[in-house]
Order: sequence, then structure tokens, then C-alpha cells
Amino acid sequence: MILIKNLSYLIDKDLKVYENCDVLIKKEEDGIKKIVGKNLIEKENLNKSDLKIIDGKNKAGMPGLVNTHTHIPMTLLRGIADDMRLEEWLREKIWPNEAKLTKEDVYYGSLLGCLEMLRFGVTIFNDMYFFAEKVAEATKEIGLRGVISFPIIDVGTPECENRDKLIRMAENFIKKYKEDKLIKPAIAPHAPYTCSEETYKECKEIADNYGTLLHTHLSETRYEVVEMENKIGLRPIEYLEKIGVLDNNVIAAHCVWVTKEEVRKLAKHKVKVSHCPISNMKLASGGVMPLIEMLNDGVEITIGTDGVASNNNLDMLEEIKVCSILHKAHRWDATVGDIDTVLKMAFNSDALGIENNDIVLIDLTAPHLRPIHNIKSNIVYSANGNDVDTVIANGEVLMENKRFKCIDEKFLDKLYEKVDKIKEKFSC
Repeated sequence: MILIKNLSYLIDKDLKVYENCDVLIKKEEDGIKKIVGKNLIEKENLNKSDLKIIDGKNKAGMPGLVNTHTHIPMTLLRGIADDMRLEEWLREKIWPNEAKLTKEDVYYGSLLGCLEMLRFGVTIFNDMYFFAEKVAEATKEIGLRGVISFPIIDVGTPECENRDKLIRMAENFIKKYKEDKLIKPAIAPHAPYTCSEETYKECKEIADNYGTLLHTHLSETRYEVVEMENKIGLRPIEYLEKIGVLDNNVIAAHCVWVTKEEVRKLAKHKVKVSHCPISNMKLASGGVMPLIEMLNDGVEITIGTDGVASNNNLDMLEEIKVCSILHKAHRWDATVGDIDTVLKMAFNSDALGIENNDIVLIDLTAPHLRPIHNIKSNIVYSANGNDVDTVIANGEVLMENKRFKCIDEKFLDKLYEKVDKIKEKFSC
């Protein structure tokens, strides 16, 4: 059992704030149980020798952050292609360099990405990248929980060039990890501009048959929307509705270039949306996801960082702040993207079908986090990932006092050596 004693502040999943409390974390057969109160050692008749005690003084506790759209092996491509138009960024830099990656490279990139997320308080994430087995392997090694989505593209991926074989591989991947405690497997047709109607329908059938998610990019740029309208007379969301893909097991990344009518379609079919504001701005997608309309129509919205190559980090606290400020500026309305709205989006693991019982402790001793008039305000508008002090995920202490507990001292040095070696094969 883990006891966080004398915690200065605690924000729970419902955004209720507690002050000067203890938190007891029990890992039981049916899941993680948490008890919040004062003087829990005495009240619960606990034996100190049975406890891992963490000092909560000058710390704020909150649920683990949830990154609902990312490509964690792309940590290997951090800084390789900045200040470029999206189409050129993909064709000239990203796709040619990704083609050089082996499954071992993806494993080491995934380890780096998992550790970066852990350092920033992310405990649950939704990923889409080739060599998904290696992403899953790294995720389990670090101890995070992830929806690992097996990507499908009609022309193939660096893992396999044959579409039909990719779909069979995806189904086998889902079968393998279906009962895993840390990994939730999913299938990921990349986007309407890279996947045919047949591909989407086959992926949807697999997702339905195995009760898992379908993860896809959707209406990220004006270019892809106009191209589809010119070719078939339908916008991407209209197209996916027509072919029977939109559903409550779909999580769609971006949804920037959408109309009010398309927002209503997303709400009607209970599609989950992953909003990636920093990536959208950095790649100059041009539009801004219609947050107000989505919230008003009841669309379930979450937050993602996208890949490091277009962000250029996995700092969800940074993403939360930018999300809030972007929509205030865009709508000329300071009440939009308020503190509670963006925190709910960042804590939302229900969209991924995973229960969030993790706890992240923020170090409140830094000057930029004092004074504290409203702890939720300090977290949204003042904190950043480097303020994360301790991470307890799935009932295990993975980081404490800003030091990783899930790896040994030499692990990082060896990992950085591997990453630097992989870097040599890229053309910048």
C-alpha cells in the first residue's frame, strides 16, 4: 500500500479540491482503490511497516494525464523538420526518414517517448505507429498504460508493404494483447486520404468484433478536405458516416476543418475527438477545432500532443495551457476553454476505455507556482511538465522526487547512446 501523507492539495477526477489530506492507494485484485481523508494511519488502523509513505507537503495531487493522440517513436525525429509546410514536411522529411526505421529503432524511440511522458505526468496514452509490438513492449517495460493502435495504410508501412497482410497482422496483434493489463490493442486506418473505403470497412469490422477502438486522423487540414470534396463530393466526416464507420468506438484525431453539420454528426455517432492544438498550430493547419460547437453539441473531447516531430515534446501540461489560450484568442472570449473544461479533457481516460486511478504529484515549491489562490489555475496556467515530482501509475511508484524508479541508473545512458546511433541514419 502507498500512503501520501499531509498532501497540500488534491484534485480528483470530478475536479473537487481537497486540502491537507492523506491519500491511501491499495492495489487489489479488482483494481486500484483510493481512500482520501485526514489521519488515515489512525483511522484505517494501518501498520506503517506495510506502507510506502510519501510526503505530500508542498505538493498538489491530481489524476494522471491522458494523451489521447500521439506517435511516441517519433521522439527519434524531434527537431528534424521544423518550419515547413505540412505536405513538404511529410514528403521530404518525415516519410523518407521513417522508412529507415527498424523495429529495434521503434522500440528505443518508444522507450524514450514513454520516459518523456512519465516525466511529464502522463500515465495513459493512445498511440499510432508501425511496429506496434515494439511500442507495446516498451510501454510495458516502463509501466504505463496505453491504447496501442496498429496502423493501416493502403500503400503499406515500413513494417509491411502489403495492405491485406497488414490487416491480418493487426487482427493478430489485437488477439495477442486483448487481455493484457497494461496494453489495450486497437486498429488505426491512418486517414481517409491514405485508406480506401474497403480498408476502413475491414478495420471497423475488426474493431467491432473484438470490442476495441478504431483510431484515425480526420479533417486535420483544409487541403485534405478540399481534395476529398473535389474527388467524391463529400467531406471526410460525411464520407465516414456514409460508409458506416462513424461510431462510439471511433477516436478521431484533430477534426480541425469541420462544419457545424459535421460536428452534429460526430455527436450523433458519439465519436471521441482528440484535440491537438500545438501540433495544429505548428504545422499551420490554418483552422482551429470548433471547441464551443463540439461542447455545445455534446461531443466528447480529449487532448493529445500528436507526435514529437510536430510539437516538439510530450508535455501535456503545456498542451492544456495552449488549448485554453488558443480558444480564448480565436473566439475573442476569455471565458472559452476555462480551467475546468481543459482539465476534464486532460484527465479523460474513459474515452479510451481505461479507468484513471493514477496520481501525479506537482512540486509547489517553485516560485512560478506561488502564491496559491486557486490550485487548479496554477496547474493550468502556471505549471509545466518539469514541475511533476512523483507519478503513481497502476498502483506502482514509477517516479519519485523527479527520479525514475522503473529503471536503473545506467538505463538512460544506454538509451541515449542507442538513440544517438539511430540519429546517424537520418538526413536532416
